[in-house]
Formats: sequence, structure tokens, C-alpha cells
Amino acid sequence: MEKEIKNSFHKGAAKGLGFGITLMLIGVLFLGFNFGLLPAELKRVVFSWPMLLVFLGVVNWIKRKPFSGTVLFIIGAFFIFPRIINAYPESFPGINGDFTHTYWPLLLIAAGLLLIMSKLFGNKWGFAEWDHGYNQKQYSRTQGSMGSFEKNAIFGSGEHIVLDPEFKGGELNAIFGGISLDLRKTNLPVGETRLEVNAIFGGVTILVPREWHIESNIDAVFGGFEDKRALNDPLDPTRRLIITGSCEFGGGELKN
Repeated sequence: MEKEIKNSFHKGAAKGLGFGITLMLIGVLFLGFNFGLLPAELKRVVFSWPMLLVFLGVVNWIKRKPFSGTVLFIIGAFFIFPRIINAYPESFPGINGDFTHTYWPLLLIAAGLLLIMSKLFGNKWGFAEWDHGYNQKQYSRTQGSMGSFEKNAIFGSGEHIVLDPEFKGGELNAIFGGISLDLRKTNLPVGETRLEVNAIFGGVTILVPREWHIESNIDAVFGGFEDKRALNDPLDPTRRLIITGSCEFGGGELKN
């Protein structure tokens, strides 16, 4: 218990430190623009939604989430480049202002590369296998007694029903897609079970039994995670599912 309290304290301190540094950096940038120390043309580049995606991508890489970090960074970089062209057109004489309409196939190429990397390297580089079909329904069993459930949905959706006797946790990533995870046919082992959920321009739905004890700690950036369960009283205090992760321009929900 003491170790858990220390870990929670360190995580909270790290988040507070990161948020404080971010606020200071934003303040310094605003002062630079207000006093003319930074060129005004950069303001539309720095304070823009594509730059926010680039920033979130870097944050995810720091958190050792290379898959979601790479996707966010690529999308942000693609849409921020036209703003740089408009700010400094003399530096890009061969590229017109209609960048997104001309070069949008680059996003398809990037998606293809991510698919190839997920198939070739899998979890070795943090690129777990991802769902790219529409409305797939799968009955899943994890492999091995220590196996965990990992799924990614990009530009598609998938429904998954876990049939293992015990659910040992895992990770769900919905990026411009959706994932439905049904845990009503499995049980939790004694102690804590952790599930990481990340929704980036996507959605995640988790179906659980009424008697489960669940704690959610989701970071939301222009998104949210809702608990819509009808609860039984009392809950089982010996078994807990702890849900962590982030919703960035996306959402998630718990249901029965």
C-alpha cells in the first residue's frame, strides 16, 4: 500500500511539473510575440491545432507510446506545414499554397507504413497489431497465462469479446476509429488489473459486469471518459480494474 501511495505521488508530481513547464513556455512565447522578439508570422504556426497534435505526439513518445505518438505527430506535421509555407512563401518557391489538396496521399503512404511496421515488428517497437476493417466482431483469448489484451483501431472499428477465465489487462488505442471491448464473459483476478485506454479522434466502449470495482484515471484533452454503469452494491473490494490513459479529441465510456 505504501509503495502504491509513493508511485501515485510521483506520477502526480511529474504531471504537475510537466503542466507547469508547459504554461511557462506558453507565457514566454506570448511575451516574445508581444514585444516583437519573435516574428508575428510564426504566431499562426505556434498557436494552432496542428501544433497541439505535434505536441501531444511528442508527449506520447515521452510516455513510451510510440504508436499513438507517431500518428499524432504525422497528422499534426502534415497540417502545420501549409501554415509554415504561408508564413514564409519565399522559402518554399516550388510548393504552392494548396498543400493539403495536393499532397494528401502522403497520409495514405504514412498509414501504409504504419500497417507494415505493425505487422513486421509488432510489440517490439510498440506497434501492436491494429484493426483496419469495419465493424469486426471477434471472440478473443489471450495467449499464455500472463498474456494481455492489446488492440489498435485506425480508420476502422472492431468489437471484441474476451472469453478468458480471467482478464489480465492490456491496452486499447482508437485513432480515427472505434473499439468495443466486452468483458462481461470474463472475471478479474484477485488484486489490481490495469487497462490502458487511448482515444485520439476516436472512441472506446468498455462493457463490464455490474459487480466489478473500477477506478478510472483518464487524462482528457478536448475529450472525455464517462462512466454510465448501473452499479451493484456492494462491489467486490478484493478485485479492481484500474483504467488509465488519455482521450485526445476523442472519448470513451463504461457500460454494463
